[in-house]
Amino acid sequence: MRNGMKRVITILFALVALLSVESLMAQSRTSYFMEGSYFRTDMNPALTPTRGYLALPAISGFGQSLTSNYLSVDNFVYRKDGELVTAFNSAVSSEEFLGRLPELGKLQEKIDVNLASVGFYKRRTFWSFGAGFHANSNVAISKDLFTALKTLGNGVYDLDGTALDGSAYMDLYVGASFPVCKWVNVGIRGKALLGLVDIGAQFDQLSATIGTDGVVGTLRGQWRGTIPSIENKYITPDGKLEYPDNINPEDLGYILSTIRSFGAAIDLGVEVKLLNDNLRVSAAVVDLGFIKWSPKTHIGGSVEGDFEYQGVDFETGEVMVDGDLNTDNLIGLPSYDGYTKRLNCSVNVGVEYNILDNHIAFGLLSHNEFSNLFTYSELTASVNFRATNWLSATVSHTFLNGNKPGIFGAALNIHPAGVNFYIGVDFLDVNLVKYTRDIPEEMELTFPMNINPVYIPRYAKSLNVYFGFAFNFGRPKHLREN
Repeated sequence: MRNGMKRVITILFALVALLSVESLMAQSRTSYFMEGSYFRTDMNPALTPTRGYLALPAISGFGQSLTSNYLSVDNFVYRKDGELVTAFNSAVSSEEFLGRLPELGKLQEKIDVNLASVGFYKRRTFWSFGAGFHANSNVAISKDLFTALKTLGNGVYDLDGTALDGSAYMDLYVGASFPVCKWVNVGIRGKALLGLVDIGAQFDQLSATIGTDGVVGTLRGQWRGTIPSIENKYITPDGKLEYPDNINPEDLGYILSTIRSFGAAIDLGVEVKLLNDNLRVSAAVVDLGFIKWSPKTHIGGSVEGDFEYQGVDFETGEVMVDGDLNTDNLIGLPSYDGYTKRLNCSVNVGVEYNILDNHIAFGLLSHNEFSNLFTYSELTASVNFRATNWLSATVSHTFLNGNKPGIFGAALNIHPAGVNFYIGVDFLDVNLVKYTRDIPEEMELTFPMNINPVYIPRYAKSLNVYFGFAFNFGRPKHLREN
């Protein structure tokens, strides 16, 4: 195999491994039916832990999750004649590669940080208070983009579905869960939101015509951004946005003072216990709300026109593009036009059946997420083991979006009086690709790059790993009696 191809594969595998290492926490599908976990309340406020808890910054929960319907090693790396090659190698046919991809590629990345939280029982009502940081990005990619990269032949490629949307915000919340009768528990959580950053790009028309003479493209779209510090301090006299090389403490104070986007959201949940508490049915709507992004910190840009790509002048490095492409507003000008944007909302529906005096439970969870670009749906089946009232474990498998057998989730929750430790993973792929590579001599002592061979998950398109540590207290009387 050529060294260049090996570098490409190494970079691809390193990217997958990096995402796997950094993917932590967020809304864990596997934790939904774990009674001792305080994470489950994030997916349904009617589901409460078995004890009160105090979660402190840094240790209570931090993480990142990656979810997609196409990003897997199996879709982009192939074994041909005993060698590993990328999907863009001539040995891989267009039909073989493109037949594995969805018409619209969906990629979502999330960061969730529990800044601080506390939950406690007051009689039969469970109260929770907390603050958190959340960031998410959603990218929609038209299949025609991969078609163009693979075929590199004559034709017209329609990329209209390509779009980007993302935001970052903080929340302060208060929640309560309480019984309305013996077999029905309801939960509600109200959130006050502080918008930090919002970005988005939408293309009304994006296409490329590839011929023997070059590439002719049509591009019409808009982008928006709401970020701190874009008021007059960083706007030049001609109306351009210009940041300084270094931001001093006085500038930092100014930046924070320009955050003026606010919103509100609510979580609603219910749990119904049937057949003498052997069967439990639950449902919830999470993050039903919006943020009104301030016109004081809003910039926008647009680009439209037709252009012709003629290649690159290798002597000057100049990209040769000709046409009437209008990019006057591409850099971004203050628009002073506020807008309201809804949060990514989730709908969760769970069915759980308990046997052996609640020591084993079988669960089925439907998770549907509605972003501003697309809808993402999953169905997770799990077996939950509750050895004692302070130790539980779960194994699960998530269906839909092409998740194949051998991709499962697992979690462990230790929650005696005093501490609550939780660790788990969704989309753990045991189907591994063995990859042996040449290591440059100067990197032989570099860890972990000198690990050889490397084993990379083959089929997994998503990965969530999560952990949390809190201090437990106050198991209520009605739970001690069960």
